[in-house]
Amino acid sequence: MPGKDTSVNAMKAALTEKLHIDLRSNPIHVSMDGDDIVIDGAVETIACKKRALLIAMGLEGVSGVIDRLKVRPSSTMSDDEIKKHFDDAVCSEPTFRGLKIKAEVNGGVIDMEGVAPSLCHKRLAGVLAWWVPGSADVINSLEVSPPEEDNDDEITEALRLVLEKDGIVNASELSVVTRSWVVTLRGVAGSEAEKEAAEDDAWYVWGVNDVVNEIRVITSGTKHA
Repeated sequence: MPGKDTSVNAMKAALTEKLHIDLRSNPIHVSMDGDDIVIDGAVETIACKKRALLIAMGLEGVSGVIDRLKVRPSSTMSDDEIKKHFDDAVCSEPTFRGLKIKAEVNGGVIDMEGVAPSLCHKRLAGVLAWWVPGSADVINSLEVSPPEEDNDDEITEALRLVLEKDGIVNASELSVVTRSWVVTLRGVAGSEAEKEAAEDDAWYVWGVNDVVNEIRVITSGTKHA
């Protein structure tokens, strides 16, 4: 079994070589707590955060991951402002009518608790939290009652719903396929921003392990052969 220093060095190497993070200008602290690896710092995107955690989970000699990795928010907001934005989003979502979803915010991290009637509701609530401009991380502790068996189709259903609710994305032009928790996006987008928003939405969905973005960007000025 590799030593603790070996696991820490392997993680730092992966951050640099696989995720192209310059650890001098963007320091991320990696350490071991027993057999668990601890990752603390901030990255630019949700994709980078999730890929870093998946890499950590796959390291030899690592039993678990203590996730303290945040995503740099698009806007600076106080915890109270973040909570209000999230509460307003939940209240304005018709599918959450009658549900009791509570959120605590600490340091930009939204921690949700309550009961959701389906996995789709749980996933949608998580995405609404990520959509708050000031959120840096989301802990989705919603309990699904009655319990449901999770599968790829559940992820596809939730992501299709999310894409339909995203005002930046034209969901009718996109297709979603999920295999073994990996989402593949296909179709066309009118801009790079729309393509990136669709990919972010996929990463925001709880349970997604990877995203393959095959969306083609076709602007109004693009000429067809």
